[in-house]
Amino acid sequence: MPNIAIVWDFDGTLSPDDSTTKVVELLDSRKGNEFWAYVKKLRGDQKRPKWEHVLASDAPIWMYALSRIAFERGVPLNAEFFGKFVKPHIALYDDVPSLFRRVRLLEELSSFKSVGLRIHHFIITAGLKDLVEQILPDGLVRWTLGCRYEVVAFNGNVKEPESVPVFCMEETMKTRSLFEISKGSFEDKNRSVNTRVSEDDRWAPFRNFIYIGDGETDIPALSLVRSQGGIGIAVFNPAKPKRMSKKGFAQCDWTNEPI
Repeated sequence: MPNIAIVWDFDGTLSPDDSTTKVVELLDSRKGNEFWAYVKKLRGDQKRPKWEHVLASDAPIWMYALSRIAFERGVPLNAEFFGKFVKPHIALYDDVPSLFRRVRLLEELSSFKSVGLRIHHFIITAGLKDLVEQILPDGLVRWTLGCRYEVVAFNGNVKEPESVPVFCMEETMKTRSLFEISKGSFEDKNRSVNTRVSEDDRWAPFRNFIYIGDGETDIPALSLVRSQGGIGIAVFNPAKPKRMSKKGFAQCDWTNEPI
């Protein structure tokens, strides 16, 4: 059955908030302004003997730094903590759930029904999967992929939970995630993302993709989708117009306009 994949970034695209910074601030309000400076220091850009094209990856560094803060507080970075303590502090742009529903209703048009075309929303975030997938109402998003921790209690010490980074999302993994969707391996454990699948036999060929994102981690994904015949849309927060440094950006306005 033909599918259309609408793939969304989260922070800055569906939400004006930086969800990871919110987690940091809720664990320790004093660290909110210091956290990313600390991450850059750990990255060690200033210590390099010569300039390099490939710098250290931010995701494993900030995930480690956040896990240390959580360990000091005795907090497990899991879905239960995120849902109870962080979710209430994360805002969506106006009418995001309504937009998701209205787009899905296009399936009811005769032009869609005649070819059996289905629409699916996905989120690929450089933030925390176990938090982000709880923000939108159930049933709107087919699949969410992002950074993830596994919480363990070494030597059975449940009072000192360790949050171990087990999946780090960054630019390269975002493009891999697009192939997971395109080939259908995201829902088929027997199909590897490296399996050769012809364009016509894919769950969703790239020409049926729409990718929407606002940040630097979205650039390779936007480029991949566009180069393969899909649509890539770069967006910006209207409250932060300076982010719109180049032509071709759209404003994050998902209000209830007719489709």
